[in-house]
Amino acid sequence: MPSKSQKGNQFQDWCAKWLIGQYPDAVIHNQKSVAKTIKMRDPKTGQLIDRWVSQRNDLFGCIDIAMIAGTRILFIQCTMDTGVGRKLAELKKVPWPLFVGVEVWVKREPGRVDVMRYTHEKTLAKVGTILRGKFQLEAF
Repeated sequence: MPSKSQKGNQFQDWCAKWLIGQYPDAVIHNQKSVAKTIKMRDPKTGQLIDRWVSQRNDLFGCIDIAMIAGTRILFIQCTMDTGVGRKLAELKKVPWPLFVGVEVWVKREPGRVDVMRYTHEKTLAKVGTILRGKFQLEAF
């Protein structure tokens, strides 16, 4: 069974692949976590051992995918968290210029991804849903 981080990476890869399908001429950067080994003492034996630790490596501390398609620049945070409060707090720390789009894509149940746009009022507004691979605009 995949770990939580493996599931998150799989969802992030799915998001990047979906974008490539929608914008075939776009340039997409899919930022991944990195891991390194550190030396530490085994609590049972006292011997030095190598332990893998994950390092967070998001763009600007909050972005997983960056896309440039023509004149459109889009930054996306992909998450499987049910609440997006922590993601919103991370986005608020960055002085986003008006000409870029910033979105949070939230995986809900299988086949459904909610797309939320970060607004200039520093909130998240749901703009649509990707349902079974097809984008559906949110009715306002």
